Amino acid sequence: MPLLSRAERWDFEIDKYLNRIIPASPLHRLPAPVSRFLGYRKEDKPDVGNVLAAFYSFLGAFCGLAVVAAVFNNVESIRAKHPPALIASFGASAILEYNTLRSPLGQPRNALLGHTFSALVGVGVTKLFLLHHQPADFEPMRWIAGAVACGLASAVMLLTGTVHPPGGASAVLAATSPEITEMGWFFVGLVMLGSVLMLGVGLVVNNIQRRFPVYWWTPLEVGRRRRRDGSEEEVRADGKGGLEFADEEGCEKRREGLALNSEEARLLEALRKRLRRAEAEVEESAETARSSAEVTRVPSHCAGSDRSAV
Repeated sequence: MPLLSRAERWDFEIDKYLNRIIPASPLHRLPAPVSRFLGYRKEDKPDVGNVLAAFYSFLGAFCGLAVVAAVFNNVESIRAKHPPALIASFGASAILEYNTLRSPLGQPRNALLGHTFSALVGVGVTKLFLLHHQPADFEPMRWIAGAVACGLASAVMLLTGTVHPPGGASAVLAATSPEITEMGWFFVGLVMLGSVLMLGVGLVVNNIQRRFPVYWWTPLEVGRRRRRDGSEEEVRADGKGGLEFADEEGCEKRREGLALNSEEARLLEALRKRLRRAEAEVEESAETARSSAEVTRVPSHCAGSDRSAV
């Protein structure tokens, strides 16, 4: 039992290692018409009402799946592999990407990598089964391969921070659908292509009156940010329930027992931006006050007077 007790404290946070090397978002430097359709907003606005949201959810799901199906069924190199008319797991992705826009499960990192990792796992598990069984003998065992693929894909997505529930369906399809099994590794590329197409449609439809994505990689800061004194500070999440702050010399400051979920992280980020804007406004006001307080001392023409006129 001591091993089980220790296992309860095991925690692997991949972002602890990745966030420090991921570059900061450049979206704020892009022209407003471009950055808008990439999800950037200077100020976050409340969501639209559910009636308008329902309309855009329908429009996004229809356009996204229609684009994917049109490509799959009209590109000759894809048709040569005899794919299904539409990969079923994309239907679930459509709900996340066009309906629940603020869900962490539907952000680009999760949608693209979750699907891709799951497809890789599904095809890999299926090929391992086929190594030890003839195709005819594999048919009665497809259900086992599907269960293994889904379970393994779930674990991979959790450890990589790319949980996307429809990805589990992609893994199962790779093992249980004969036509997809025949495609082999080509299925992974097909899933990646479909995910990119759906994301592209989402960037257009979801940003007309709503906002998508909320973030591309993580709601937390990534890379290094420059302080006002010119030094750099690196911020990263700690997988053991804390936050670590490291400056450019590598000196670390740890905040024990502080762990943020995605909603809290987004709130913290919004507050941080507001505080920075407020600080900048205060400094600007102080600078203006100092400028207006400067006076030009002009010698008085009055005889015997040493006072100056403003």
